[in-house]
Amino acid sequence: MITRLRSELGLDERRCYASVEPLAPVIPKSGAWFVAVSPEAGQFVPGEQKVLSADWQGGNTTETVQVVVTIYTRMALDSTDHADTRLLDATRGILERKKQVLAALVGWDLQTTSGHEMLRSLMYATRSGKPAIVRSDESGIVLGLLQVSFEAVFDWNTKEVDDIPGLGTMTEAQLGTFNESELSILLE
Repeated sequence: MITRLRSELGLDERRCYASVEPLAPVIPKSGAWFVAVSPEAGQFVPGEQKVLSADWQGGNTTETVQVVVTIYTRMALDSTDHADTRLLDATRGILERKKQVLAALVGWDLQTTSGHEMLRSLMYATRSGKPAIVRSDESGIVLGLLQVSFEAVFDWNTKEVDDIPGLGTMTEAQLGTFNESELSILLE
């Protein structure tokens, strides 16, 4: 996701990054706006947990996970109790940034390092938070922020393909799973 957002939004690694908590940074990043990408808690699908058995030659567990994209704008151009610029400005308004994030991620599929599609369904937005204003404690800079949540459904490969006897050239894409090392693709 981060690579996709950087590419689609024209942001560098300092202005589009992974974060454990989707909170305002102590020291805001440079530029008029930036985004943080944070994985939330996931939920495993009870009927989609398979272990290696005589009937099935793979092992996977399906997980549904939310990923929060927090959009920050650096500006204090509105008069008290007004938010026209912060919300609507074509260059730095938070609603324009929201539209760009939605365009970059809705209907998109993550890909494995080998180029295969990874999600069980295309990524979609699930909710949007209320616009907020926060002040960085250390710098005193005022930021506008808005969070947009996306859902991704994917399979954990609980048994490496190479370790399963008799599968020969079957790939992970054919099994519809990926291994733990490829989870970073969910954020990247």
